[in-house]
Parts: sequence; structure tokens; C-alpha cells
Amino acid sequence: MSDTDTTKRSPLRDRVKEWARGPWLLPVATLIGFIENTFILAPMEPVFMPLMVLRPKRAWMVAAALLLGNVLGGLAMYGLGAVFAEEAIAPLMRMLDATDTYEQTLKTFDNDGFATLFMIGVTPFPFQVGVAAAGAAGYSLPLFILAVALSRSIRYFALAGLVMLVGERAEEVLKKHQLEILLVGGALFAGFVIYMIFF
Repeated sequence: MSDTDTTKRSPLRDRVKEWARGPWLLPVATLIGFIENTFILAPMEPVFMPLMVLRPKRAWMVAAALLLGNVLGGLAMYGLGAVFAEEAIAPLMRMLDATDTYEQTLKTFDNDGFATLFMIGVTPFPFQVGVAAAGAAGYSLPLFILAVALSRSIRYFALAGLVMLVGERAEEVLKKHQLEILLVGGALFAGFVIYMIFF
């Protein structure tokens, strides 16, 4: 598919590419990271990968900015969970059809909150659910930040490394191996569900 076709189908990608060429590269990456951990459940790679591809030598800086935004978004959701668990988080979970998952996640923080947060960060589990549950459970804030930063950095810096290695072919490589990635992610998610239920 040509870049022109992609642009017609996704004006947002075109706008992101324009930002990547200007001075707003890192602030936009930080904003995307924040949004991804607060409002958007869908993967954001189609939006932030162009930032890395257009500036491959600075891909690691984009990854760091995404991580910063993601941690800040996590802190926002943690705060909502801590202060407004019933008023804001409960209705949000109902809207996302994630009430049962949220309540189950709350229970796991009593046993091993760090492992729970870390696994949520590296699996297809809705991350907003996990970070909000951490706040509602009163989980340690320093450990929360550490778990979020470690788990999310794996994803962002792995993608940055891929871009630095293969450049603009990075998205093509991801699409080519999409099935394998989904299988690995599904296996990790299944393992996490088993962990939540039985441990």
C-alpha cells in the first residue's frame, strides 16, 4: 500500500508525520503516551510508529517520551482510582465492560501487586484497568511507578530498537509477524489470567 493511500485512510497519521518533522516531536510523543494509558484501549502503534520512522536516529528519544507520557497517564488513573474509585472509576469500568476484570485485579494487589502491574504492562490486558485498580487498592506509589516504567519501557524501546535497525521497514516487519506477536501476547495474557485466578 502506498503512503498516499495510507494518508487518505488515516488523516491522523498524516498529521502525526507533520508534527514529527517539526519541533513538537517529543511533546506529541508524550501526549500520545498519556492518552494511551488513560482513554484509548486500542494499540497506538499506528499513530506513534511514524514518529519513530521519520526520525530513526531519535527513535529511542521518542520511546522515552512515550514512556514518560504513559507513566504520567498511569499516575492520573492511579489518582482517580485512589480518590474517586466509586464516583469515576466504577462508571468508567462499566462503560468499558471491564467491571469483573477490575474487581478481580483489585484482589490480586493484596497478594503481589508488583507482579500484577508488571504483567498487565506486558500483556494485552487493558492497562487502564490495572493502574486504576492499583490506586483504588492503595498500592505503594513508588513501586507503582517502577512497575509501570519497567513494563512499558520493554514495549517502547523494543519498537525503537526495531526502527533503528530496519528503519521505515519496521511497520512492515510488525505486520508480517503480526500473527506470532498475537500468539505470544495471547499466551502471556492467558498466563496472567491463570495467575489472577489461581494464585
